[in-house]
Amino acid sequence: MGFRGGKGEVASLLCFVAVVVLRGVGAPVVGDEEQERASPEAGKVSSSPLAPRTERADPLDGLEKYTGGFNITNKHYLSSTIFTGKYGYFIAILWLLCGLFYASRLIISSCFYNVGEREKQIVIFMTYLSSLLLFLVIIASAVALQGSSKFKSRAMMIRNIVVETTNNASGTIYTVTEAIESLQNDAQIRQDVEGFSLLKMTSKKLNDKASNIKGKVESTMNWVSKGLNLVNAVTVITVTLNLVSTISLLVLGIIRFHQTSQILIIICWLLTFSLWVLFGLYYFFGIFAGDICMALDEFSQNPEQSTLNTVFACSDRNSSQAILHDVGERIYDLIQQVNSNITLLRSSFSELEYICNPFSSPPEFDYQPESCSSDSIRIGDLPKIIEKFTCSGASTGVCRPGQFIPARIYNEVELYTNSIQDILDCYPVMKSLVDCQLLKDSLSQVLLHHCSPLKRYASTSWASMAALSTIMAVLVLTWASGFHQKPIED
Repeated sequence: MGFRGGKGEVASLLCFVAVVVLRGVGAPVVGDEEQERASPEAGKVSSSPLAPRTERADPLDGLEKYTGGFNITNKHYLSSTIFTGKYGYFIAILWLLCGLFYASRLIISSCFYNVGEREKQIVIFMTYLSSLLLFLVIIASAVALQGSSKFKSRAMMIRNIVVETTNNASGTIYTVTEAIESLQNDAQIRQDVEGFSLLKMTSKKLNDKASNIKGKVESTMNWVSKGLNLVNAVTVITVTLNLVSTISLLVLGIIRFHQTSQILIIICWLLTFSLWVLFGLYYFFGIFAGDICMALDEFSQNPEQSTLNTVFACSDRNSSQAILHDVGERIYDLIQQVNSNITLLRSSFSELEYICNPFSSPPEFDYQPESCSSDSIRIGDLPKIIEKFTCSGASTGVCRPGQFIPARIYNEVELYTNSIQDILDCYPVMKSLVDCQLLKDSLSQVLLHHCSPLKRYASTSWASMAALSTIMAVLVLTWASGFHQKPIED
């Protein structure tokens, strides 16, 4: 039926498919050395429209401006973006230094005199002011916790989309390698096909590439997950402790537990320092989220000129598409050959059905599985049709009437047709890998459905943190000054 003499054709076809997949997925695993060669000045110059947005002071380069555009693999981009939260970091450091001065003054003053009765008016004023500030602290804390939680949730959704896309790509690769490995197990093809060593080497490269992709993405996404979980946990713990400490400070201050209240002031001072740091971090997250969304928009419009092309290279699509076109042509010719043989045999065996050829006629060879007629079958179903003609008494050497196909030939036909069917099943995904459509679809999903909420929740988080930090600073300073009023003379 044309399969016995087509072993070389099938193996050669699989080689072509392997080349397509290799070219299609080679880009997402660009090594660090290649990245450095692509940007010898660490990303100092870029023609990307995103470059003006990323003109930021780089602490790793003497606060010189970084203008290399969005590039998560570039340490100068990361350092300059993290440094955008400098206002929160600087205020936190200044606040901590003032806290050290206050703690020193508190220790010294406690060695010389005991705090006496405060003026009644001051106590009343502090009580009312602290109650108002506590109310604002509760509101700001609730908004901060909600914003942080939603930011983490949305970021994890994006992370899951990236992982799912990677799994789809690597799954396609493994489908091809399984088809190749099934042929490797055939002793006859190892003898008949001259390019078998190339086939074996290509299969190994594919498996290595798939493992490399999954390994890098899983490693990066695990780092992202741990980072998000850590920041969210620190936020929840800090805000909760701050709320408890603030309430305790107000209660103990009113009932005149002065020594304990002074300890709580120091604790609240340290927690306020942490809140300022968190403000800086969430401000950085907001800038980073904006960069990501703009880079995704840039990539969706022109992948070849996008700054994301350093990570997801789509600049070599033409040659890959030419190879994929050749794969379609080879499968088309192979199925046409089988259908020609079926035409010759149908006069004697009317049960034989034509095989669906999912590719259009030359020269396009477009993949159009919906164009198959209803009375045709998949090439993977061919063994079911010829099974009734296969000799079932192979062990005894005696075949029943009407059984004329040796079992060995049937096994080879089953092996080859299943391999071709595997290729056809993953052909759409292979095509999307080659032209970056799989990647563009996933990134477009992030751009359309997740970018705006991500930026909104990041803005909510840093704004609420800034408000909470400011309120706490006023509250702590109010109590600190109140405890150092002169005692009433007896």
